[in-house]
Amino acid sequence: MLGIKLHLQRYILVCCCVSVLIGCGSGEIQNFEGIQVLSDPRTDRLEFRIYLLDRHGNALIWNQSILSPSVGVSTISEADFITHAEVYSMRDGKKHKKVYDGRLVDVRWSQEPNSLDRLLSAEIPRALIEADPERDTPLGVIIVEVKTDKQGPFTDTIEEIAIYRN
Repeated sequence: MLGIKLHLQRYILVCCCVSVLIGCGSGEIQNFEGIQVLSDPRTDRLEFRIYLLDRHGNALIWNQSILSPSVGVSTISEADFITHAEVYSMRDGKKHKKVYDGRLVDVRWSQEPNSLDRLLSAEIPRALIEADPERDTPLGVIIVEVKTDKQGPFTDTIEEIAIYRN
């Protein structure tokens, strides 16, 4: 009876230690050390694909670099990502006036067809982008920042992207 009690106590102690280790490491994506942002202008919005990168600039993929230390399909919730974007109009080929300063909308996990790249999708509705009567092109500059409570901030800049409809 005493042997069973000792084994049970050891088992409980090991479970507590494992729980503490999991709690300390959760909320982080292994190897997440940067982002690359691509944008697709649409009629009513600017769509963004935000690739999560390792320190070498390679995209993280779904079947590796999973939420540490969990195994499987566990990931950080989209709600745990803090996003910020600054959109600037252009004049004379240079960044001119800030026409949007706020968060990205509808941030969600995404995957391109036939790809294992880990990425987030998001958007900015065009209705939120201020008009700039001094601009001389429909193009602009967008700076995107992404972070979590435990990682980041990571930024990327997109230059000469169509922010206004012609």
